[in-house]
Order: sequence, then C-alpha cells, then structure tokens
Amino acid sequence: MPQEILERPVGASFFLIVSYENEDTLFELKNLSEKRFSKILYESLVLPRWIPDESEREFAYPGRFTKVLSFKQRIHREEIVEKKKDCLEFQTILQKKDLSTLLIPGYVTSHNIVIAKSKDDFHRMYLFQGVYAETVYHFSRGILQPLPSTQNYFKEKEVVYFFNTLRESYEFNKFKS
Repeated sequence: MPQEILERPVGASFFLIVSYENEDTLFELKNLSEKRFSKILYESLVLPRWIPDESEREFAYPGRFTKVLSFKQRIHREEIVEKKKDCLEFQTILQKKDLSTLLIPGYVTSHNIVIAKSKDDFHRMYLFQGVYAETVYHFSRGILQPLPSTQNYFKEKEVVYFFNTLRESYEFNKFKS
C-alpha cells in the first residue's frame, strides 16, 4: 500500500486589501510594504468601498477608497500570521493621519483565496497568535466562487474580476522563481 506523504505546498501569492480616505495614506503604505514585504507586482484600480463585517465594526471605519496590492514575493501559507501582525503595525502608524485606514492581508492559491482576520467567527479557522483564516473564494468549474459566508464585498463584479485575474497570474507564474 502506498505511504501517505506530507508535502509543503507551493508558495502562495500575497496580497493586501487597503481601505483609506487620503491618497497620501496609500503612498505611505506602498513605501512601508515594499520595504517589509517585496515589490508591488499588481495594484487594482479603485474597487467598491470596503464595508466592515460584524467582527470589524467595533474598530473599523473604512475610507471612501479600496484597492488591492499584490506583491512579487511568494509566501508560505503559515506566514499569513506574521503578515497580519505586520499589517496591524502599519495600520496603527497610518491611522495617526488617516483614521479610516484598514489593512486586510491574504493569499491566492490554485484552489482558494484566503484573508486573515483578528476576530473569530463561525466560518473562520483559528491559526495562532490571535489570527484567523477565512476562505472567501474557492476555485470550481473554471471560476472563483464566493462561499455562502463570504461578505458581499467579495461578490462585487469588479472585485471578482480582479481576484480572477490575480489567480490567473498566480497559475501562470506558479513555478517560476
């Protein structure tokens, strides 16, 4: 009988959803994130406004603008915990000038798109150090499908289009260094 083997998956594509009010906030975030993470590979157009879910409403007052930044460097999925902690650090710095700043890190794989949150909810899996993972899309029948529990933001056509494009890029470049 064949033996079961544990293998680490191919690196995931790291992205960051950013909600903000002032353009200066975005430029400062780009500067901070490129120093800490890697070069920004893709930047979305302005997407529909981020609407906080139930778990975010106590601390999030999102701005008028929402963008997604995708980074060149691949991450291992467990690194999302450190990325969430980095984002909370950046968020604290940026909120001194723009209270509406909200940063939500995530990653793209062949099978799904996952974001990191700091609050528990029925559809989130606890990782460690206070970070929860939430799958917002899974890839099925050739397209990304939002899960029933996924917040409405991820069902907006512009957002679905951007994440489909991001996933296609990930698939095309998956094995390139």
